[in-house]
Amino acid sequence: MANHFKEDWDQFKKVTTHFLNEKQYSATCQIWNKDMTDLVNDYKQEETAWYNSSQITENGFMTTTQNLWYTHYLNKRRLMTLGLTAHYDYIKPTAYVKEENQSYPYWDYSHDGKNLICKISDKVNYRKAFYERNRCVWSDERRKSPGEYYIIQSRSMNGNYICPSCGWEGALECFVDGCDYCQTKFHIEDLKQKVSSVYHPGDWTQHRDGFTLHKHFVPMYVALVIIVFALLAVGINAGSAMMMLSPLLGIGVMVAFLMIFIGKKSRESMAGGPAKTNQTLGKIRSVDSHFSLETLIGNLSNKLLSICYANSAKETEPFAVCDMTALISGYRTVIDCKLLECVLMDYRTDSNFQHLQVNVGMLLAKYENGTVRQDKSYLTLNLVKSIHALTQSISDVNVYRCNSCGASLSLLNGGRCEYCGQGLDLKQYDWVIEGYQNRIS
Repeated sequence: MANHFKEDWDQFKKVTTHFLNEKQYSATCQIWNKDMTDLVNDYKQEETAWYNSSQITENGFMTTTQNLWYTHYLNKRRLMTLGLTAHYDYIKPTAYVKEENQSYPYWDYSHDGKNLICKISDKVNYRKAFYERNRCVWSDERRKSPGEYYIIQSRSMNGNYICPSCGWEGALECFVDGCDYCQTKFHIEDLKQKVSSVYHPGDWTQHRDGFTLHKHFVPMYVALVIIVFALLAVGINAGSAMMMLSPLLGIGVMVAFLMIFIGKKSRESMAGGPAKTNQTLGKIRSVDSHFSLETLIGNLSNKLLSICYANSAKETEPFAVCDMTALISGYRTVIDCKLLECVLMDYRTDSNFQHLQVNVGMLLAKYENGTVRQDKSYLTLNLVKSIHALTQSISDVNVYRCNSCGASLSLLNGGRCEYCGQGLDLKQYDWVIEGYQNRIS
């Protein structure tokens, strides 16, 4: 668990477990883990049923936040537009009972200042095939690949639930027939935990924006050892003093090469990699101590997926305040998208807003002329959020509400209220895109 969450999380555990002894607390964690695992498996079943069905219905997922469900809706609609269908041949459930010496699955909990967040890491096994009539044009298959599921629930640090409309905190019984404070009516299911984002292999930022030393140093270290032993063997066989010194010369050359290589990679990391991200994180957390990098990337991933599958700029209006028409037109044939890279480049604030610049890279599967090809797309995104929104997730994670009349809002109509016509001003709660540039990596 990240260090900046530790003190808050220790307090959260202390309050919510009511000073239970270690054995009782362990049992409580097992209950949490099982509940979260059951939700992930329900999500997998819903996802399978959604793509395997010939129908496309609104609000087809009960297990996800609206943002994540919206990406599935747009994706299936895109497939139908291109005359394609997708079918899950199989998707393996997450096992709750861990086997001995098994690393996966594991559960990690944190709190972003407003919401409880659970991360379930597991080995992913699935095959999703794409068809044009009866012809398989492409398949996305994963076997024992690392994957992560993020679950979010509107709960405060003391364990209370939070109204998705006004943000008032109270016990669950205060919301049975709506919020006791603001009188907003909603389903009690809106307060349940929801899957907010999913990462598949290569999607986690520590792997995405890496060229990390372990990735490059280990192969070079192995090569160094092989070269040294080879030179040593030659020296022993030759028996000469010069040949006996050749391993030392070889080591010297390799060490010099490694130092140059490591220095180059360190400069690259500082310019646009993990070191740059860590530097920017320091700036952000000096303003927002609860900032969650994982949640930012999850929210950003959902936005990028929606952009890739959108038919018009109107469908991106809730989370983009700039003209996205040109970008969307270049993604007309995208049928699958994965976020591969996310680097936090810069952060600043003014009297009203926070501004964040992010470099992202995506792997796109495009269906063109009856075949599927994969391309990479690199963007620099300029994000903006209110200076007063100092938590990483909006309070109404499960439902959006009109600030004018209180009616529920749907992303399907651009986040505009069907009663009064007012739009969702998402930057008062979450990051929105205020500008972008295509870049070459």
